[in-house]
Amino acid sequence: MKKYVITLLIVLVFLANPESSKAELQWDGAQVVKGQTGKMTFTKDVKVYKKNANGTYSSMTVKHNNYFRVYNIEKYDNKTFYWMSSGYRVQATDLVVFKKIPLDIRASLYDNPGYININRQDQSYGSHYIAGVVYHNISIRENLFYSDYNETGDSIDHSIDGADIRIVETTKRDEGLYMLTADAQELYGPMNGAKGSRKNSKGTAFPSLGIEINGYLMVGSGLYYPVTLLEPVKKQGKRYIRYGVIAEVNGSQKELKRFDEGVLLTENDTTAWIEIDGEVYSVPKQALATIRPNESPIITTSFLPNDTLQQLDYGAGVYKRTANNRFEAQNVNKFIDYYETEKTFNYEKDGIKYVFEKPVTEGSRMTRKFSDSIEEGFIRAIHYTYTTEAGTFSNVVETPFGDIFAPGYGFIRGLTSYEK
Repeated sequence: MKKYVITLLIVLVFLANPESSKAELQWDGAQVVKGQTGKMTFTKDVKVYKKNANGTYSSMTVKHNNYFRVYNIEKYDNKTFYWMSSGYRVQATDLVVFKKIPLDIRASLYDNPGYININRQDQSYGSHYIAGVVYHNISIRENLFYSDYNETGDSIDHSIDGADIRIVETTKRDEGLYMLTADAQELYGPMNGAKGSRKNSKGTAFPSLGIEINGYLMVGSGLYYPVTLLEPVKKQGKRYIRYGVIAEVNGSQKELKRFDEGVLLTENDTTAWIEIDGEVYSVPKQALATIRPNESPIITTSFLPNDTLQQLDYGAGVYKRTANNRFEAQNVNKFIDYYETEKTFNYEKDGIKYVFEKPVTEGSRMTRKFSDSIEEGFIRAIHYTYTTEAGTFSNVVETPFGDIFAPGYGFIRGLTSYEK
């Protein structure tokens, strides 16, 4: 018996605790309920309609001067519609008198309110107003006020009509990496119909602060996907970087080197996400190995085009051998010239000069010169094999500028065929 008395006391304390539930809220002489946007009355008796699931319509007559709660507002094609309870919708006319509930009063009914623009006539339809992502200085009063930055970096103040804002509860999930379980388009807001950008494939991973709103999870810096299409990423084992590669990390780029070791998180057909020293990197899938890769190749000879080559076709121009160490295209000022010294390989194509210090290996120095510009860097990678439209080449050199060279052939980016 004592056990039941204790349980009853706990229940009574819970019900009496004002923090355990929202108190009844009064505004303009009537109770306001969660999800309500405003209230309306009619200047005379009118008939309102709703569409049923089977395609038929139901109607009811509403009396003038009686007030009705409004739960949603639609604005499009210069028209406004108010949604009443039970699915009835009324277009704004002279017969309708609508009063919006101030936004801050509506927000008081929520534990963790989130604000979404639902005005289809506004370019910001679907926008989620959350501080620290795109917007700042957010203030909730009768309407929503916020600031953002223009192209010159100046702060610009804005105001959104509170009636154009839907309030929903914000849910907190675990922070971390989430991946898509199906192909999906990224959206700029947590609502069906919000503006979208590129479509990402199944397996694509995103960092997330775990903010869920309206059934969408915010990932990256202000992008949204349905939570039903995302799942937390689990670590899948050790991986090695096979060759030097540029990785994406937190919106910026970082160069990873052969032998760098990490843990595979997830991958799709082209991209893999790995964790190295607590940072998450996205890299080309082919750049990863399950076992420690071989040492980088070292190129000491035959790096430049060999003497047997007679023609190089780059699609936009066909270069034919005209002399030792020289190819020329039919167009003026299109040529390939190259030579070797004791310390360097020197290659020039259409006025762009490349100088490679010997021996050529990952991390060895090189320069690229064109016009009055000189760029210095280090060889990013040497691929044991590399396939282009022209064929498969061995010990292919990838420069820090993204240019690709094959020993015995020279510059092969864009090369479609060759003749010996």
